[in-house]
Amino acid sequence: MQLTLKQLEVFHSIVVAGSISGATRILKLSQPTVSQQLSKLEQTLGTQLVQRGRSGTTQLTAAGDHWLRVAIQVLGTLDEATQTHRAVFDENHLVLRFGTTPSLRGRFAEVTAKTALDLNRFSRFDFVWALTSNEVVEMINSHDINVGVVSAASTESQKTSLYVEHLCEDRTVWVVPAGIPDEVIVECLATGRPPPAPYAALGRYADVTSFVPWRNRTDDWYRSKLAFATPFFGCMTHQAAVDFCAAGLATCHAPMSLLPNLPTPVRERIKVFDLEEIMREIVLVMPKHLVSLPPFMMFRERISDFIRNQQNHKPGVNNDIPPLPWHAPPRIRAAE
Repeated sequence: MQLTLKQLEVFHSIVVAGSISGATRILKLSQPTVSQQLSKLEQTLGTQLVQRGRSGTTQLTAAGDHWLRVAIQVLGTLDEATQTHRAVFDENHLVLRFGTTPSLRGRFAEVTAKTALDLNRFSRFDFVWALTSNEVVEMINSHDINVGVVSAASTESQKTSLYVEHLCEDRTVWVVPAGIPDEVIVECLATGRPPPAPYAALGRYADVTSFVPWRNRTDDWYRSKLAFATPFFGCMTHQAAVDFCAAGLATCHAPMSLLPNLPTPVRERIKVFDLEEIMREIVLVMPKHLVSLPPFMMFRERISDFIRNQQNHKPGVNNDIPPLPWHAPPRIRAAE
């Protein structure tokens, strides 16, 4: 059998992306090229590896499941050997490629860049982001990046090949236009009645339409607390949702980690209520073999220490974010 690394890489990317069209995005190849490489691999092996669905999705056959494990092992070994070579024999060309999501990038952009520079063990630092944590993990699996900070839920099925370290827990906040008086908010929550016309923004909320694991909880919260509110605005990021709130058009749920990233003009036009609910666990993730390389081990330790010290120095919820119109929620909880 004459298998090639390219065929295994294409097959692996199809499985990771869930479709041939998704693999084209990872590999930056045309769809005919990806399909041709998969077909050649199946012809070489004399068996079907992937079953194509009508919607374009793929499902592994028993043989496909076997060869996926082989692809993960072979590609992982090659990547490990390459990284080890660079770390041991060619440190001047060791590249740190870090990825995260829009709601986390502001918190981690500065500290990761400074850490990579201070360690003086990397020849280059690349900072990239994807819309969802799943996409960041996909980028790690396809070797586009080698370290990421993501939601822990996106790593559940990847723990055999990835090193995952808990960093912190991210809470949910309710973002409201600053111009809506507290008494109006309390009244609406207590009675379930729509607000007066000048405060109609309470009757609309911004819905983040990309894949968000806790999206159903947001919908349930609005149904139970503000049944009159409708998801009028749809957007792809929490930043956009908060922008609608700052414009006085709606309310939204957002991760607390987003708040330090907000521009001052936006922060000045919103007020925030802590719902005291854990939205997600934030973790640092990288291929397991990189943990044994000193530059990556030191980078991991520095980022973990940064998060730990940040939490130790800011024990109160109100201090977990920069100065802005912060509203602790006791009155609202009492009204509920």
